[in-house]
Amino acid sequence: MRRSYTTILLARLWKFLVAYVAVLVIAAVGFYFLESYHGVTQLVDSFYWAMITLATIGYGDFVPTTTAARLFTIGVAGTEVFLGAYLVTVVIAVVSEESQHRLLGTLGTGMTGHIVVLGYSPVGRSAVRELLAQEEKVAIVTEDANEVATLRHLAEEKQLFVTYGSPGEKEILQRVNVPGAHSVIVATGDDTTTLVTALNVRAMHATIRIVVSVSRPELKQTLKAAGVTYVASPAEMGGRLCADAAFRPEVANMVEDLTTTAFGADMEEFVLTERTPVARQPLREAEALVRAASDCLVIGYARPGPDGEYLTVLNPPSTFQFQPGDAIIVVGSLANLHRMQKWIGVPQGR
Repeated sequence: MRRSYTTILLARLWKFLVAYVAVLVIAAVGFYFLESYHGVTQLVDSFYWAMITLATIGYGDFVPTTTAARLFTIGVAGTEVFLGAYLVTVVIAVVSEESQHRLLGTLGTGMTGHIVVLGYSPVGRSAVRELLAQEEKVAIVTEDANEVATLRHLAEEKQLFVTYGSPGEKEILQRVNVPGAHSVIVATGDDTTTLVTALNVRAMHATIRIVVSVSRPELKQTLKAAGVTYVASPAEMGGRLCADAAFRPEVANMVEDLTTTAFGADMEEFVLTERTPVARQPLREAEALVRAASDCLVIGYARPGPDGEYLTVLNPPSTFQFQPGDAIIVVGSLANLHRMQKWIGVPQGR
């Protein structure tokens, strides 16, 4: 992790501090010997004069009275001007460097519970757009430093953090606070880089949810074995949508519309607890309650298996009964989904 701003400033100013103390001591001792017979009888008076002179205050209660003392004072004043200029230069340089680091995201983020997107490929770009529309906190790693400034304007700083670098490097993963993240999306655009990045993320966080995008579907099993939670293949998904569009275009349009909030509708899941209204309700009663409260439609559920992985079932039988821990899956307009979340009392997602 990077050092704090104060630590960096002190590290750059130690030479100034040493020089300042040295000049102060030399000025005090020199003035004491030069003016010891002209009103300066104590060394503390001389230190007082040196400090007031170096601070450019000049109260005038102690002044040089001899030619040697005046020449000495000129030297002290000239040195003070040099030290002041050096101090201003160092401070401006440090502030400028830190501002640049902050703009490029190299200082890291303190976000927690956020979603990290590693790689700003076309898939990553779509994922970020959708996450921001869902008002999720997002940290992005792009490999192009020139994209950072543009990406920072996608959302407010409290919702979005952007940095650049190689997505799989440990320092970069620490920079976007993978240990404190909710989940990670790996969308580098290169399957080899994606595999290496996923392995590094899993090594850093043993339980985090990892979602990856690959162009070669045959890598799914390899990635699953490496600890990836979900593997998406845009080529496969695109192929299925194209096939649907060839002879059932309305189905293809509906699937496409439901995967983005841009069209005013969405699918969401809510994990049930003992206190949620439909916990332990049979499917028919649950459907009626959900419909009455929000106008959303129940289309399925997901239940965790012995290994903790959720098994999703669409269009369950009417005899099915919900239980706490299940995820109820609903579809509806954005307004209806908002009512659903308010009524059911738990945030959407898991």
